[in-house]
Amino acid sequence: MDEIKRTILLPYDFTELSDFALQHAVQYAKMLDCDLTLLNIIENLDHEIEVTEKLTSLAKETQKDYKIRPKIMVRPGKVSKAIKRVATNINALLVIMKTSGTKGIKKFTGSRAIKVMSGSQIPFIVIQAPPKRNNIKHVIVPIDFRYENKEKLKWINFLVKVYKPNVSLFRPATTDYRIRNNLKFAIRFLEGRNINFELVHARGKKSFVEETLEFSDFIGADLIVIMLSRRITMAKIILGLKDQKLISNNFNIPIMCLNPRTDLRKYAGFR
Repeated sequence: MDEIKRTILLPYDFTELSDFALQHAVQYAKMLDCDLTLLNIIENLDHEIEVTEKLTSLAKETQKDYKIRPKIMVRPGKVSKAIKRVATNINALLVIMKTSGTKGIKKFTGSRAIKVMSGSQIPFIVIQAPPKRNNIKHVIVPIDFRYENKEKLKWINFLVKVYKPNVSLFRPATTDYRIRNNLKFAIRFLEGRNINFELVHARGKKSFVEETLEFSDFIGADLIVIMLSRRITMAKIILGLKDQKLISNNFNIPIMCLNPRTDLRKYAGFR
């Protein structure tokens, strides 16, 4: 990971959920020994000075409370595009972002998180509540039929080097050969790197998403690592995209969201 600038980007809009995201971001920044940048997106530059002053005050408070001084950025534009653009420009390692639930009208406002993340080469961690603890102790990796499962394992390898969490591979109750192949690859990958893990089978009595979340809640998971769908449309979101069900889960479990990509192999940490 030496080629990646260690910076965590936190989109911040002065809400309680943003404060929760700040708590997560501080933890990650300290554990990863990287910078933290607070970003506020404004529609135009009319309020730039006011917002900059508020962010500066927040940065001072953060330094006082958490012993880390965030950088601040104010940028105009649409949230769905600006966050990805800024994350790319500063070569962020992670983006920590808040989201709301998916009940009623929130089902549509909650879809903003997916639109923001879609196509990004930088991982997002989406949160809904404060951190449960001061460390990442248990990570869940759902295994499905997609080839991109292999990319999730490279980030698991990175997280294990930093946090040393317990890892659970959660597989669906099916005999699909693609899932079997992905599972075999995952086991070889983890064993080849001396990463301890457990293999958990879904019961198959509910949807795979529901059982993933229930198991994660049962063991007190700190993070679920998922791969976003390649083609995300509003129609799919309205019909109940499984990605959104995971991201806005009722258990408030943080979700690490990756997009399918092929360029991670150039980084030493992912070999």
